[in-house]
Amino acid sequence: VAWRWLARCWSRCGAWRPARAETEAMRVLLTGAGGFIGSRLLARLRAAGVATRAVSRRPGAALRLADESRVATLTPETDFAALLDGADAVIHLADGFNAWEHLPPAALHDEAEGRLVTTRRLAAAAARRGVRVIYLSTIKAMCGAQAAHVLTEASPARPQSLYGLLKLRAERAIAEAAETHGSRAVILRFPIVFGRGVGGNMQRLFRLAAAPLPLPLAGIDNRRSLISAASLITAVEVIVCQPQGPGGVFLVHDGAMSTPAMFSHVRRALGRPPLLFAVPRGVWRLAGRLPVAGAMAQRLAGDLALDDGRLRAAYGWRPAAPLEEALADWARGGFTGQPL
Repeated sequence: VAWRWLARCWSRCGAWRPARAETEAMRVLLTGAGGFIGSRLLARLRAAGVATRAVSRRPGAALRLADESRVATLTPETDFAALLDGADAVIHLADGFNAWEHLPPAALHDEAEGRLVTTRRLAAAAARRGVRVIYLSTIKAMCGAQAAHVLTEASPARPQSLYGLLKLRAERAIAEAAETHGSRAVILRFPIVFGRGVGGNMQRLFRLAAAPLPLPLAGIDNRRSLISAASLITAVEVIVCQPQGPGGVFLVHDGAMSTPAMFSHVRRALGRPPLLFAVPRGVWRLAGRLPVAGAMAQRLAGDLALDDGRLRAAYGWRPAAPLEEALADWARGGFTGQPL
């Protein structure tokens, strides 16, 4: 019954549009609301009093937190005017680019282009209506697994994967639409995300850290930026709640630390000694050139640090917790898989 009522509200596109005299709540369209970040962001926005219309490819318990929800896959044919009706901002997570994280930029194909067109049309529809776009991109729009210098918004963008290239092209399409129609767009680039329930590369690193094995990491002298899911979500919340804030590209992270420090923090939080030993630096340089293990070696031994001073100055944002504290909390309660 509830779903039928919700469907009727959706078809009329009017139930979500109370007059401003009745409510001062910010009204936000959230795509990708059922994902790892989206579901947590939905809960955070609800707690902040933000009215939400959530779109997700799959049904799930998180969607119950939204004022309105729709289970759908965004395509170039989606009626974005209806989705955006009454919205003050759209937070776009559902670009669908993650499937191509490990492909080279030259591997561009029709399906990837189609998903890029979807984001471009959403951005254009939002800009025409004066709806602010908040797009969660990635630091991979700028680089690969490592970067020789500390990255800022002014650093040249040189993506090393199809995923990064698509993110960069989406950023540019969003910025162009906003400039053309005189609206605002905020693009967040962030490093690897950790937190309870995270998957992907960070889960693999945690499994390695959680294994009771000595690891040859002690001699690595690098700096790598990290961000907790909680901090990323608070960054989005701060931007949503400052509608007159500046647009453009912003980097964001909790901070940077060396790989040995990260593994030591995780292992101590698990009640274990660090168990790290050193190997000659040439071993890591050689490993970084190997076709299969190279990417992991670069993530472990290479530098990838960024400077997010622009976001902190413009929006007054600060991390949800100090990096060391957030890592320890994640280690103690955040791992759902099995160690190696």
